[in-house]
Amino acid sequence: MSQSTLQMVKNYHQQTKHRPGAYARSAGYMDWANQPLPYRLYEGTEKIYLPLNQEVASSPIEYIFQVSPASPAPISVSSIASLLQNSLGLSAWKSYNGTEWALRINPSSGNLHPTECYLLLPESQELPELSDSQELKKKTVHSLHYNPYINCLEKRARLADVKADFLQDTTGFAIVLTSIAWREAWKYGERAYRYCQHDLGHALAALNIAANLNGWKIEVLDELSNSAISALLGLNQSPHAAQETEYVDCVCWVSAQPSDLQKVKEWINALSDFDYMHQSNQLSHSYQEWPVIEDVFKASHQQNISFIKEDPATLSSPVLNPDVAILNANVATVNSNLTASNKSSESVEQSAEHLILQRRSAQSFDREASFISSELFLKQLHNTLPTQSVPFSVLPQTAQVHLLLFVHHVQGLDAGLYIWVRNPMHLQDLKSAMKPEFLWQPCFIEQPLYVLKKGDFRRIAKALSCEQNIAADGAYSLGMLARFETSLSHSASQYPLLFWETGLIGQVLYLAAEREGLRGTGIGCFFDDQVHDLVGLKDQQWQSLYHFTVGKAIDDKRISTKPAYFHLQAKADGESYSSK
Repeated sequence: MSQSTLQMVKNYHQQTKHRPGAYARSAGYMDWANQPLPYRLYEGTEKIYLPLNQEVASSPIEYIFQVSPASPAPISVSSIASLLQNSLGLSAWKSYNGTEWALRINPSSGNLHPTECYLLLPESQELPELSDSQELKKKTVHSLHYNPYINCLEKRARLADVKADFLQDTTGFAIVLTSIAWREAWKYGERAYRYCQHDLGHALAALNIAANLNGWKIEVLDELSNSAISALLGLNQSPHAAQETEYVDCVCWVSAQPSDLQKVKEWINALSDFDYMHQSNQLSHSYQEWPVIEDVFKASHQQNISFIKEDPATLSSPVLNPDVAILNANVATVNSNLTASNKSSESVEQSAEHLILQRRSAQSFDREASFISSELFLKQLHNTLPTQSVPFSVLPQTAQVHLLLFVHHVQGLDAGLYIWVRNPMHLQDLKSAMKPEFLWQPCFIEQPLYVLKKGDFRRIAKALSCEQNIAADGAYSLGMLARFETSLSHSASQYPLLFWETGLIGQVLYLAAEREGLRGTGIGCFFDDQVHDLVGLKDQQWQSLYHFTVGKAIDDKRISTKPAYFHLQAKADGESYSSK
């Protein structure tokens, strides 16, 4: 890695920090006339309309966080439809005062959705919809794009040669995720790259969870060239302005049976370019230039993904300092005085699919009702540990991100500043980097939760999150501290990977909160260096990349809701959407 590449990434990160009175550069206003369309379309392509899940399936809710023991579903149009709808599909429509908008399963900053999804699928007896004739063609691979608005696969191109033999003989397929940075830059300006990357992490988590419900495995592949994949998908053939560029983020391999991933990567690297005839739609008519975004994409994505893999033997025990006195002798006792509004939703026998479909981002919290027991708090945190294989197995590297917690109202814990250490190898480095006066007292036996300082941090949490009340009104909020300098010295590709890890954590916290009758919200606006100053961080060894908060949401009764695909059920042909 060249020093200039590494420095370009670091410079971007510094340049796009928010500071009190000096926010990262953006347009400064909402140019509604040029708001980018939230759907990429390939006009004129043949479409495979995916079956809609008319009835929500009933997988056990534990399969959101634990590996499903069920037999893998066959790879078919129906099972692929389930995978995509439960990860990247629409979840509902909202309307207010004459304006209507869609929500999706995967969270996104500002509901702007920069992430696009492509598939490389084999033609087979299980996928007859891919065939152009009654007799299935052999040795054929299809390049497809998922369109969540009309819930279809757009057949963009077909590759028929000897290289297709490999995919014919496997029980897997490739998914490529890309980012259209303009969708975020339209609102957030230079900071858009950050939001694209933690949204990519949300999408990876959603895909892993949905794949698990099918009994499938999914994993990000390394040793692949983003520029080669971009050429393979024809993304460099777009006739539109450079601002609408789609940047390849990662290639994932989805498998119903164990696959030799080295052979998968060799096969993908050897593929010839497809012959693309259909062009993508234009998302906006005019643009504002943000050249720094293109620069950081090139700097961080020009190298092949390189994972950090530390010795797993050192990760077996989360607490390296068990002899320190426990903060509260009764902290592990279940608080039996929870109100009905805060009881686990397990009692109503929710399915995993139902929980996924109902996930929402809270807009505001009821401070008085926003509390949680210490037991459920610990349970939510435990779901973020990398030892939980769903969804963290999608990103095969050891944890580089820890949770700096502002505990406001957790019954059985004092209000204060805490840290949840997700990788015990980093514990001593964190202690050395932070203020020497911090307590570092463990709160639970053999759990990596430490209290740093007791006290009411509501005002501070609000101030650090750009004065947003939602950071102070919940049960708790947090900042995600990444091991920044060391990770980047490994590879510039670690810059997006660190954000992906925060997105994985965010999606887990969203669903864990939803399960308990609470709601979460990601916070992208925070004062980076002021967070670091709070805990005494002096350099770039540790950086806060994403904030999050959990509480009891206040629902806006003025907003009405419609089912996710009501527009398709009302219009059977599914062709009502226009790119205008």
